[in-house]
Amino acid sequence: MQKVFYIFRHGETEYNKERRWQGCGIDMPLDMTGEAQAHELANFLQDKGLEIVYSSPLKRALQTAEVVVEKLNIPLKIIPDLREGCFGEVEGMLKTDIARAYPEIFATWYEEDGPMDIGFPGGETKRQMQERMLKVLDELMKTKETVIGIASHGSSIRYLLMKFGHKPSAMKNTALFKLSFKDGVWELKEY
Repeated sequence: MQKVFYIFRHGETEYNKERRWQGCGIDMPLDMTGEAQAHELANFLQDKGLEIVYSSPLKRALQTAEVVVEKLNIPLKIIPDLREGCFGEVEGMLKTDIARAYPEIFATWYEEDGPMDIGFPGGETKRQMQERMLKVLDELMKTKETVIGIASHGSSIRYLLMKFGHKPSAMKNTALFKLSFKDGVWELKEY
């Protein structure tokens, strides 16, 4: 069995520009830069053979996915569990304010060997995000399509890909990863 997943983060929003954390509770649309990024991404994906895109229901990911499927003339399906993580009390806060308010948690957020069972008050842990995303990936392994697009969010993608050897870091808008499965072996490539 062979499957290829093109996993991409949504385009820029005003909150991204302001360096505010959105999480799953804030549903911002793409800004003009984000729309342009989505079109660039669609152009890049044009020759990759995508058969379908599965998207988070949040506007920023869904709008990015809609640009891609329109360009590629392929179907789009929404999977609620592709949403961004729940960041609880820090949703809507500036990144600098989060670092000051929760220094211990923030300090480990991007650490490769940091604790996975940590999250912001009222929010998901990194492990919960990872397990949610792995469950979606497992379900997508059962679909008939062999080349699949996934439109999601920075933290959800980050902790999913850690399972495949990716080092956690801040992720640019429309970051793109190719995750392939062939003959029982996973391979990850970052563009």
